[in-house]
This record gives sequence, C-alpha cells and structure tokens, in this order.
Amino acid sequence: MLAMIFGAIWGSFVAALCSRWPRGERVSDGRSHCDHCQTTLGAKDLVPILSYLWLRGKCRYCGQSIGISALYIELVSAAIGLCAVLFLSGGQAVAAAVFGWVLLPLVILDYQKLWLPNRLVLALALAGVCAGSFLTPQIDWPDRILGGIFGFLALEATRQVFRKLRNVEGMGGGDPKLFGAIGLWLGWQGLPMTLLLATIFGFLFVAAAYTLSKKSARQLPFGAYLGTSAFLIVLLLDGQPT
Repeated sequence: MLAMIFGAIWGSFVAALCSRWPRGERVSDGRSHCDHCQTTLGAKDLVPILSYLWLRGKCRYCGQSIGISALYIELVSAAIGLCAVLFLSGGQAVAAAVFGWVLLPLVILDYQKLWLPNRLVLALALAGVCAGSFLTPQIDWPDRILGGIFGFLALEATRQVFRKLRNVEGMGGGDPKLFGAIGLWLGWQGLPMTLLLATIFGFLFVAAAYTLSKKSARQLPFGAYLGTSAFLIVLLLDGQPT
C-alpha cells in the first residue's frame, strides 16, 4: 500500500514535470493552478487520483474539464510501486520501484515529445550507480560498467551508420545515452533482451499506425520502448536478466 501511495504522489510530480518542462517552465515555478481560469488550486484539489475522481474530472472553480493525462500518470506510477512489491521483495523491490519511477518521466517525455532530457538520463545513470546492485545483485561492477559502455556505443554506432548511409537522422541522440544508463542497472547481460523487446514494441507500433491510418509512422519514441522493456524484464525475470 505504501508503495502505491508514494507512487501516486511521485506520479503527480511527474505529471507536473512533463507538463511544465516542455513549455520552458519549472515545477517550482509557482503553485499549481487551473489551466482555464488560472485559479490557484488548494490541497484538496491536488490529492493524487482521489481529487480527480471526487471532482469528476472538472475544476471546482470554473467547471471546465481537467486533462486526464495527469490521472493516467498517477495511476501508472502507483502501478509501478505495486508491481515492484508483488513481483519482488525487500531491497530488490524498492530498487525496482525506484528504477521504474525514474524511468517514468523519460518514457512519457519521449512518447509525447520525442525528447530525452540529459538531466533525467543522468539521474537514471546515477541512480543505477547507487541502487543498481540492489536490483540486480548477481551483476558485478565490471559488467555494469560494460553495460553502460556497450549500451551507449551499440546504439550510437547504429545511429551514426544510419546517418552516413541515408543522410538523415534515424535515431535521436538521447536513445544511446538512455540505453547506456539502463546498462548500469542491468549490466551488459540485460541489454540484448531489452533491445529485442523494445524492437518488438516498435514493430507493433508501426503495424498499428499503418493499420489505423494506412500510413507508416515516421518517428518512433524508441526511448519509451527501451524504458518500458527494461522495467518489464526486471519484473518478469525476477530481477535477473542473465
């Protein structure tokens, strides 16, 4: 229960971060307010998940509809905490939750804006240095370092080769950095499965886009697929991607 509560609170912060940062605003820039009437929101308007349900998705001051994306983010963040304690235990569960929570804003921003901020990728890498050994205790430090190096180089080399051959950018510069940060958590052993699953997600996305619109998707949020895949692998393989 605590993991879900903390996850919902963290999700509320992530929702504000992902809403304000792309607009050039900081989360600390003023108190939360209604986007329609600009009224400053009180504490009872900002209780994660519950406030939205209680207010039926509308601002109590002007009656306008509140964007549902914040609710989705809060629910996903709470689910990350729940899944971590259901699939794992002890320090490994805590580390898995931290892994998922730090990945969450990266997944959202890449999916929505095709943007992987360097500061968030660095935060994921530093968290991996501090907590990676709790998540994957069977991975030693040389393998983590190799995971960080190989993760970055594998996708950066692919990116550079594609650009040379096609004279266009086929991959964003943030994807190799993200893959390297994931390597610090999972070691090099977890990278092939992560990449395979992310590729499958990408293929399904392209297939769905073509089926629905008869047009191929031109830009894929591959970083979002990498982050989602890495967290799923930790849960499904019991934190042991070897």
